[in-house]
Amino acid sequence: VCPDEFYQLFTLHAMMKNSIIPLVYGLLIGKSTNDYNLFFEKVLEQDNFQPDSIMIDFETGTIKSVKEMLPNVLHKGCLFHFGQAVWRQVQNKGMATKYREDESFRLNVKKLIALAFVPVGDVIKAFGIVAELFDDDADDLLDYFEKTWIGERKRRGIFLNCCEFLLSFYIKLRVGRKDPQFAHQLWNVYDRIIAGVPRSNNAVEGWHNAFASRVSINHPNH
Repeated sequence: VCPDEFYQLFTLHAMMKNSIIPLVYGLLIGKSTNDYNLFFEKVLEQDNFQPDSIMIDFETGTIKSVKEMLPNVLHKGCLFHFGQAVWRQVQNKGMATKYREDESFRLNVKKLIALAFVPVGDVIKAFGIVAELFDDDADDLLDYFEKTWIGERKRRGIFLNCCEFLLSFYIKLRVGRKDPQFAHQLWNVYDRIIAGVPRSNNAVEGWHNAFASRVSINHPNH
């Protein structure tokens, strides 16, 4: 919900006494990194803006902006949006029917999402265990998950890969991987579970839905 000349209403909320409160409202003309940078520049002009952490969705422009503008703040992704991203890929890979009808497959997909609850240092090992549970028809889904959230294995030739496997097996060295699209620390919520703080921004989504309902039109101009 925003006036015609703007692209979106972007808000910052904070947790105060166990309640999620909207603090800043911004009308943005787009959703590029620069658009978000301009928003955070204005927010950072306020001397008392010093958050310990910030939770965002997995939109590339937002993530890049937060990294640039708030480099010393802990960045966390929303668990709900993480699950939604995986579910969209289940649909995109043509496996929605299998998800509904195959209890084993459905449980394994949920186990992929549950990797967000594993300690960060154990995520790669846990992914390997979960991946072995899937049938071959889920290879495309697993490839997506590995590239996006885990990090692809580095290809170094058959001989080096065999040596690497033996080393990792006997002395527990981590197999070399490329950086994933989204770092483990961004989507993992283990530390938030331990700290007893929210794992998702569902309260913020609820606020926006309620706001849209009260305004009743998408582009109010008066």
